[in-house]
Amino acid sequence: MADKHVFSSPDGLVLASLKGSVALNPTLRLHPPSRTVYIAHPEPSTQIALVAGGGAGHEPAHAGFTGRGMLTASVSGDIFASPSAKQILSAISFAAFAGLPPPLSETTRPRDVLVIINNYTGDRLNFGLAIERARARYPNLNIVSVLNADDVSLLPQATNDSREQPIVGPRGLAGNVLVCKILGAYTTFGAKGGLGDALVANLRSIGAALGHCHVPGRNAHSGVCTEIIELGSVELGLGLHNEPGVRRESLSSPTWFVSEMIRMILTSGSGWVGSEVNRYAVFEPGEEWIRPGDATVLFLNNLGGISQLEMGATLEIIRNELATHGISPVRIYSAPFMTSLNAPGFSISLVNVTRIHALVNDQTSGEEPIDILALLDAPTDAHSWVGARHWSLETRRIADEELEAGETLQAIPHLSADAPSSSTQIALGSQTWEALGFTPSEVEQGIRGACNALLGVEGELTKFDTAFGDGDCGETFSRGAREILFCLDAGMLDVRTSPPAAFLEKIGELVEETMGGTIGAIFSIFFAAWSTATRTTPPTDPAAARDPALRKALAALCTYTPARPGDRTIVDALVPLCTPEVPQNVATNKHELLQYTVRVVKEAAESTRHMRARFGRAVYVGRGGESEDFVAREEVPDPGAWGLAALVDGFVRGVQGA
Repeated sequence: MADKHVFSSPDGLVLASLKGSVALNPTLRLHPPSRTVYIAHPEPSTQIALVAGGGAGHEPAHAGFTGRGMLTASVSGDIFASPSAKQILSAISFAAFAGLPPPLSETTRPRDVLVIINNYTGDRLNFGLAIERARARYPNLNIVSVLNADDVSLLPQATNDSREQPIVGPRGLAGNVLVCKILGAYTTFGAKGGLGDALVANLRSIGAALGHCHVPGRNAHSGVCTEIIELGSVELGLGLHNEPGVRRESLSSPTWFVSEMIRMILTSGSGWVGSEVNRYAVFEPGEEWIRPGDATVLFLNNLGGISQLEMGATLEIIRNELATHGISPVRIYSAPFMTSLNAPGFSISLVNVTRIHALVNDQTSGEEPIDILALLDAPTDAHSWVGARHWSLETRRIADEELEAGETLQAIPHLSADAPSSSTQIALGSQTWEALGFTPSEVEQGIRGACNALLGVEGELTKFDTAFGDGDCGETFSRGAREILFCLDAGMLDVRTSPPAAFLEKIGELVEETMGGTIGAIFSIFFAAWSTATRTTPPTDPAAARDPALRKALAALCTYTPARPGDRTIVDALVPLCTPEVPQNVATNKHELLQYTVRVVKEAAESTRHMRARFGRAVYVGRGGESEDFVAREEVPDPGAWGLAALVDGFVRGVQGA
């Protein structure tokens, strides 16, 4: 591991790096507060904008791939940390509106937006929350997403491999950049649906490294992985964030471990079973992913710490190994596209072009067929991909351009849940609390009761989370509870003057800013979607008005997390809260309905005792060891589900005591 750096601290490093990247392309602008890089003036013919991003430390991704012909906007988090939903929402706003002729108004038709998400929990949740908020803020916006999950290391390695696939699915690796290039060119020339999912379904990657990366200013072996990879060993299947791989082997020869990486890709079968894109991977029984004669693309990615001399030699070994399988790639790329700081390793990606063409090209439609190779060959201004650069003769004024970025974002109109509007949809935003079956006083006392209940179980939640997680669940819930109580006391949250949609939107924003972590992201998405659903649900019968709104919020959340009942997560308790099977004799009595809700949520939280974790950190930590024995012995419930049960119980106690 190389641990010598020019910079002795990561402080300010990400923003400085983004400024350096933007300086290489005069068509780009940087919005420092959100760390968004975007095309200042997209071509007037641009109808679809492309957005991607992730944590820093993967440079040149994604700022280096922002420019005409690739990404319209990209966003960066801290080192190896997903950008926040607030940052991503800014990136979406720039992509949809930047460069449109002024004045911008609520009737301005934005560009459609396609968001590329790498399959990591933080990315999926934060990008998901941003997408939900964009839909609420810009009613005219058409926005969809594509999930890249190209890592084959966690998949069964043969059609007869009976291993259970992880519910979290394969991680997103450097194949993400290929997706950005192909879809970037595709959207430049106009697009029809289906290519994104067909592409990621036929993109496979695997990584390997001789050691872990080092973050400037940190101890050499702090972070996710603290174990040194011994000299003479190679780790197969590692991710982009210093995560451990699936196994370590002796580095007997470069040819051997390259052949093993190729074998893992070729025997990955139909891919991630259960994924949305799996329906695009149609296989005959026993059929290999790459068949004789299939056109393929080879994409070799340097993780940042391998010399170009060795990368060239590695590429030659890969080509020779593929030839032994009858595979001769029609396009080959090799560069540090998506790094892991200075990790001494690389990843191999293969694209089956023939399968993609068969899925997306209807020979009977009369339309010009999609050509993946032409899209790869199409020019782009993105400076980290081979392509033309267009330079201006004028002297650049960076400070003025950053000011322009701030003014551009401020000029974009957005829809607030309590903003006045003549539209039917927004008029429903004035729906009262009474229409939902509560008085404002009951709501406030219920919220105070919920917050105080969470503070009361902080110690329990910490104990439960320590068994399998990092022990911060109690603190996470308490931070959110204290902030909400503070805002109620200070008048920053006022139930009496805020309609439900606006109030729920504000709660979601507070939760995002204060709680953090996976729980914070889950609650933020839920409240954002609940706000939108409340605004669009007609206020007829109070119970009927609550039920569809909660169901819609749950459905939106489930779009961004694969967790389902039985996976030992907060979702186990959230589902009966949002979709209760209420007996007829209970549904008409408010007091009994609230007590029934408390009971079913508590029972759901209790049911997580002894459940085997299939999602989250507990999947990777303590499996088969002391932590799992502790859970079985002490009957530890999922802390997220337990916290939600306490929240619901506290809310109902507060309402009934109002």
